[in-house]
Amino acid sequence: MEQRAITQMEKSKKMAKADEKFRQAQAQYAKAVKDENDRIRKIQDRHKYMMGGCVLKYFPEGFNAYEFNEPEMNRIIACAFSFAGVANLIKTVIKERPKEEQEAEKTDDQNETVETEGNETEEADYDDADGDDTDSEKEENDEDEN
Repeated sequence: MEQRAITQMEKSKKMAKADEKFRQAQAQYAKAVKDENDRIRKIQDRHKYMMGGCVLKYFPEGFNAYEFNEPEMNRIIACAFSFAGVANLIKTVIKERPKEEQEAEKTDDQNETVETEGNETEEADYDDADGDDTDSEKEENDEDEN
């Protein structure tokens, strides 16, 4: 068998074909990434709408939830979730879930932990929910009166 050298024209054709395949693979990858991002965004949006509906549904009568801006709503919700009863209820609801959901939730929690690592949680600035002054607030009020 005789081996012959690849001519410049044959090399160009091979390079053009490889380049075309490479660009198609890049486009296919970009489309897959976009589709995955769209899927995640759709799930997140559905969850946001559900959570917003819950806030509206259980917001106290006489108040319009739309009148509050984001920092105000953050304070209200932080106060509501700060009670031990709420934390216990959340744990109970998680325990009552079917096994498959718990495993999926663990995987989701691990993914979220990686994303939020390094972020510090802010402590809510709110008055005592039952309206009673704390000891430090009582001392401040006593000093103001004198």
